[in-house]
Amino acid sequence: MSASIIYHLAIERFRGIKTLSWHPAKGANVILGGGDVGKTTILDAIGLLLSPTNPTTVPDTDYHARDIEKGFSVEAVLALSPASGINDQVKPSWPWEWKGSEAVVPSADGEDGTKSESVYRLRVHGTADLELAYEIVQPDGSTDNFPVALRRAIGLVRLGGDDRNDRDLRLVQGSALDRLLSDKGLRSRLASQFAKSNVKNELKEDASEALTALDLAFKEKSLPDSLDLAITGAQGLSITALIGLTAEHEGVQLPLASWGAGTRRLAALAIAEQNQGEAPITLVDEVER
Repeated sequence: MSASIIYHLAIERFRGIKTLSWHPAKGANVILGGGDVGKTTILDAIGLLLSPTNPTTVPDTDYHARDIEKGFSVEAVLALSPASGINDQVKPSWPWEWKGSEAVVPSADGEDGTKSESVYRLRVHGTADLELAYEIVQPDGSTDNFPVALRRAIGLVRLGGDDRNDRDLRLVQGSALDRLLSDKGLRSRLASQFAKSNVKNELKEDASEALTALDLAFKEKSLPDSLDLAITGAQGLSITALIGLTAEHEGVQLPLASWGAGTRRLAALAIAEQNQGEAPITLVDEVER
């Protein structure tokens, strides 16, 4: 098994969904429907459960009918790749067995003569205090913390139908590009050398290698290549928000943020894939766009 797969998704009292039980198929799943029927809500629920960060606040509008006292819950049964590190935690998470339509408590080895796939039950609760509680449900009924490090390793890639993913093309705090290069000291060095240094020269060796690998991935996907980092002139919250990816076009390095919307979205997805490595869970909203 090399991929993370969602076998069952259960949503209770999240936004406009009072209750939902869904068994996604392996591979690609397409959710069709009219406006305001809950398509994006389903994707947002998965995004919240597997969020690579700990959200600081939960709005009351995330609670069905704004009833915060009853809370909400998003739970998924997943088969996880060993690359997720699920088996490397200090406190072990014990697997359940997938029996075609539900996760059951594992039987003794060979007891029923059938071979079942190991899965894990992961859950996020919205509490009455407008806080989130992330849990791993163990086969004995107990729960343990579902840590942010494990959620990051599972690898969620999110591509929306708007241009919010454009931030991933710039070195903004928390962007996919920022996580890929993972050079925590880069910001302070760039700030002091802002007016006189080549941005790319400020990368450490491992970050430079990551940028080279990203350039190769772009070439393989027929995306703009000859990537570099430069001052792009785009507005941002900090000096480093002005720094972004550039690609060569007719001998000129142009900011990727200035390319077409489709190219920008595919580029953001390619950066996210490079961050995650092995077969992440990918959510694409408004796929026709």
